[in-house]
Amino acid sequence: MMDLRIIYLIALFISLVALYIYYEFNSNNLNKNYLTLFLTTFVSNFGYAMSVHADTLEGALSGNLLSYIGSIFTILFGLVVVIDMCHKRFYFILRFGLVITATVISILLATTKETGFFFSDPYIIKQYGLTLIKFKMGPAMILYIGFLALINLSAILTVIHSIFTKKNVSKKSLQILLCMLIFGTMAYIIPISLGTRINLMPYTYIIMEAFFLYFSAKTNTYDLQLNLLNVYKNRTGYGYIAFDNKKRFLGCDTFALTFFPKLGDLSLDSYIPKSYSNIIENLHYKDPKWEWNEHCNEDFRIQYGNKAGICTIHRISTSRMKMGYFLELRDDTEQQNYIKGLNSFNKELSHLVKEKTEQVTDMQDSIIRGIATMVESRDNSTGGHILRTSDCIQIFAEELLKHKEITIISPEFCKLLVKAAPMHDLGKIAVDDSILRKPGKFTPEEYEKMKEHPAKGAVIVEKVLTGIDNEDFRKIAVNVAHYHHEKWDGTGYPEKLSGEAIPLEARIMALADVFDALVSKRCYKEAKSFDEAFEIIRNDLGKHFDPVMGAIFIDCRPQLETYYSSTINEI
Repeated sequence: MMDLRIIYLIALFISLVALYIYYEFNSNNLNKNYLTLFLTTFVSNFGYAMSVHADTLEGALSGNLLSYIGSIFTILFGLVVVIDMCHKRFYFILRFGLVITATVISILLATTKETGFFFSDPYIIKQYGLTLIKFKMGPAMILYIGFLALINLSAILTVIHSIFTKKNVSKKSLQILLCMLIFGTMAYIIPISLGTRINLMPYTYIIMEAFFLYFSAKTNTYDLQLNLLNVYKNRTGYGYIAFDNKKRFLGCDTFALTFFPKLGDLSLDSYIPKSYSNIIENLHYKDPKWEWNEHCNEDFRIQYGNKAGICTIHRISTSRMKMGYFLELRDDTEQQNYIKGLNSFNKELSHLVKEKTEQVTDMQDSIIRGIATMVESRDNSTGGHILRTSDCIQIFAEELLKHKEITIISPEFCKLLVKAAPMHDLGKIAVDDSILRKPGKFTPEEYEKMKEHPAKGAVIVEKVLTGIDNEDFRKIAVNVAHYHHEKWDGTGYPEKLSGEAIPLEARIMALADVFDALVSKRCYKEAKSFDEAFEIIRNDLGKHFDPVMGAIFIDCRPQLETYYSSTINEI
């Protein structure tokens, strides 16, 4: 006779794999509702597998208890996730009431052996190798079925309403979700109606998990577009349009609508229709001779009426895969009108070269400071640190240039170091918020985690500056991020370098970084006076700091005191 127990073990294994995949791919951005849903599904499928493999009534009842309780909370948190997907509000009192109801049902189920409220007179039978429980239904079973029906009906109605009313939610995803909910309902009702004891719910849950894994990945795509738009939203004269890998529309900002107003009528995940000829022609949307992948990071001109602009296509990528396209629009109307008025070709060419150089330089500086400021905004204790250390490096560099005997110090080196300074703490983006925002001293374990940020910062800076033509700048920026916590005597981190093995730019950055930390007020300490700060640095020459660089830094005291006195209210 066929032994069907293996299908329940397979379902259990798939549930465990789904839980692992979700956690692994979303470890930096876990959604607690999704995670709970995957956990309860695993518990439910564990209960099903345990029940059908039991040889005794007690074992079967224990597995049955786990499967029922897991199912109750799987369906409940499925509703929570559905409401979240539909961008609707789930009032706390409703959530609390449903959780209490689910808990009461679980208690009735757990005590049914003594009370008989859920079922009574249980006994086991063997069918196709499965251990199945037979019983008489109790009054609490009606409450259980009614609860599941209420949750399922609420989820289905929520999705149907969102399909017809929500424009900021993927219609395709909602339609798939609706089909899945209907299928799940039928998978529960049909076996009961036919009188079969073989339960299909484990595989229904697996289908549900597959969908939510897919949707969580899609959600990360949309979040990526939103994060990029938030970084650049305050830049006047710039606009953005996002598409997925298949060139389906993901969204745009207000400025982009001034060039292409019809984008405002498009729904998410839709293709640009043929009737939008101006958009198709300007963006080379359907031009087989002009593939987007072959022209990434290249400028091309766009025109709408009397407005002129420049567009650049960027690839949206995560650490593992390419997610879509990000089109950056820049208003070039005024400049184009000026160019048209020029009679001299040489003047026009000279202006275009200058414009291009300034745009690239300004964009690089803006992106660097924007990313650094975004990282700093996560840290409660270092407000303004990026700006002050950059200004501190500028003052220090001017003093260093007076020492002609230090031949490695040149105006170009100092210029690149000042430009790289804002990137020295980029690695903190990889530090958990609970550590980064802690309002006190770190535990040894937390400090070890914090000490990882220079090495991670070097990796991030390396990736951010990939493709930058200036190799010297890239090297200086990576070294500043990686080694600014090293100490002259070799007791620093992450590599425990010592002496001149520490790159010069990192030794210079260390002085500015520590000095700003000393004279700035933090949530866990008061600011030190200038006398105290310079005394600490003087005492640490040859220990923490390069003695030569440190002595020159101390010579900057008048300029530094003037600067910090003028910004004292901001520290």
